Formats: sequence, structure tokens, C-alpha cells
Amino acid sequence: MRDALGQRGEWLFNLLITTFHSDSPIFKPQFLGDKWQYVDFIVELVGPVSYIPYFFVQVKTTRQGYTQKENRLKVKVKEESVIGIASYPAPTYIVGIDDIQGTGYIVSANGENLKSLSSLSTEFPINKQNREILWNEVNDFWKPYTQNKQKNLSSKFKWR
Repeated sequence: MRDALGQRGEWLFNLLITTFHSDSPIFKPQFLGDKWQYVDFIVELVGPVSYIPYFFVQVKTTRQGYTQKENRLKVKVKEESVIGIASYPAPTYIVGIDDIQGTGYIVSANGENLKSLSSLSTEFPINKQNREILWNEVNDFWKPYTQNKQKNLSSKFKWR
């Protein structure tokens, strides 16, 4: 049951994040498989042509509903998982999926709060407005790297 619920949540996230904006989606998610400890998806932004901005996502799915006091989604995220995903040197997010309602909520996991969660804020549903905000946030994060002339790795493994 637990694996089925997790898989449903991953599919729901994929569906929510790839909803069309005008004539196409603005994100291209790729599931990384069950072997990755802290990350479920790498998600590329669709649009920029000179570079490919991306972010990482961990998906948590529940059928437990919401807290009464603050209407938070009842999902559990261990401290180790929060610290693990926050350790990636890229934008990182935790997505909570309500399997019953088919909705999802996104929160940053970029080191602002490195403790376990027993519930997730529902302040940022995965909707058109928040997808656009997310796209801009991730694009803005990567923009300085495109302006740096030293952005390419000087590798010892050169083509000959």
C-alpha cells in the first residue's frame, strides 16, 4: 500500500507540474527512481535556450488529510531527509500530495528550516500562479551562472 501511495503521489506531482501554460508546459520533470535517497525528481525549466535551469524535488504523499488548526497537510518528513535534500547545491523543494483531493503543495528545502516536519504548509498549492513564481525563482537562481565566463569546468579529461 505504501509503495502504491508513493507512486500515485509521484504521478500526481508529474501531472500537476506539467499542466499547460498557454500552449505548453513550463517544466520538464524526470523521475530519478527509487534508488535516490533524498530526491525523487529533477525538473528542468522549459524556455531558456542558452542554459538549462533545474531544481530537485522530494515528493511526500498522504491520505491523512489536514490539521484542524492551521489546515496543514499531514505528511511526515524526517529531519535526515530535509537536511539531505537541502545539501544539494541547487534549488530544492518538498512537495506534499493530497492523494484524495489530487492536490499538491510546494515548500522550499533550501536550508531555511532544517528540522523534521509532521505537516506541510498549504500556503503554496501547485497552481498556475505558483508554477510561474517557481519558474522565475529557479531561473533567477541559475542566471548568475550563465553570466560567469568561468562557468565551464576545466577538466583533466580533455577530448583529444
